[in-house]
Formats: sequence, structure tokens, C-alpha cells
Amino acid sequence: MTDEYKSLNPKCKIAIYIAYAILCAILILGLFCMGYFLKDLMGDYFDLYRIISIIVSVIVLIYVIVAPQIFFRHYKYILTSDKIDVLRGVLIIRRTVVPIERVHQVEVTRGPINNLLKLANVTVTTAGGIAKIQFLDLPVAENIAEELNKFINTIVRDSREDE
Repeated sequence: MTDEYKSLNPKCKIAIYIAYAILCAILILGLFCMGYFLKDLMGDYFDLYRIISIIVSVIVLIYVIVAPQIFFRHYKYILTSDKIDVLRGVLIIRRTVVPIERVHQVEVTRGPINNLLKLANVTVTTAGGIAKIQFLDLPVAENIAEELNKFINTIVRDSREDE
């Protein structure tokens, strides 16, 4: 456990760019498919829809180019003996603080993109919800999960001894 916020490894930028690009592709594809299938219903408004679709697509593409850099710069996490604290966001910065004694389950997950880049996410489940530390190097993620599990076991053991 540490007292300093940690940043992500620069290679995770690739995973962030891929995730944003997939989201962008789905959005733009949906936009153009909707126009294609609703072309007859729009009548005279189809040209306006086409212009709006192009403008929205350009904005989304610019966002996909800029947002991952901002997300990477803002993403920080810290694990202390009493809490997990994660800062992340692009336009809105979110801070998730999870008290260690509230943690019920710790899970290391890897999707196909993370598998290729040897990255993983640590998902921490509490009674109040779920917190994630994303885009970690696989050994770092496994180390965090192991440390959290040790700490949880210590808390459980101590609470049983107090009874």
C-alpha cells in the first residue's frame, strides 16, 4: 500500500484509444444506419439529417482523438491501508473512494484488448456498489488484488477474534 497517487503505464494509452475508437465506430455506424433506414420517412429533411450526421461524426472523431490523452492524464489511483481512491474522467472528473473494510470481493478481469496488451482491471465489489481500477499492467493488477485480499482476510480474522 502507498501514500502517493499512481498514474497508468503509457502503454495503456493504446487500450484507451481502442476503446474510444470502438465506441466512436458504433455511434457513427448507428447514426448512418438510422439515416439509411429512415431516409424515406424524412423526405425533405434528409439533407438536413445528412449535414447534422456529418457534423456530429466530425465532433465524435475529434473527441476520440483528444479524449484518451485527457483521460490518461487525469487517471490516478491510490491504495492505502484504509481506502482505495480512484480519479478519472475527461470532461467531468470523478473520484471514487472505497473504504477497505467495506470490500466484499476483489476480481481481476481482462478483455480481448487488455489480453493483447497484457493489461487488466481490478474490480472491487462492496455492499454499496462496484469500483474499478482500469488499464493496469497485469502484474500490478494481480499484486493489488492479492494485497486487498490479504487485508480483507486480516479484517475478517480480527473481527472473529473480537467476538
